[in-house]
Amino acid sequence: MKANESFRQGLGFAVRLGVEFTVSTGVGTLMGYFLDDWLDTSPWFLAIGVIFGGAAGCLGVYRAANELTPPPEDEDDPASSEPPKKNSDDLKF
Repeated sequence: MKANESFRQGLGFAVRLGVEFTVSTGVGTLMGYFLDDWLDTSPWFLAIGVIFGGAAGCLGVYRAANELTPPPEDEDDPASSEPPKKNSDDLKF
């Protein structure tokens, strides 16, 4: 039963990535189309909308994929080991 559950989770995540990319590209395309129609600049805003929509879709997929993989656990990570704080008792003259 565990393998079937992990398959469903993976399939759901893959569908999420595909939908996110498709919707982002579609929104950019529609915005470009309506700007072209409003300003009478035939293919220019449509092309820009497709490019920016695709870039936004790629960025969304990248961010979602980063949520899937945990960050590496390095012991040498300076962010995880803070230097000890000094108080007035530690100061020697």
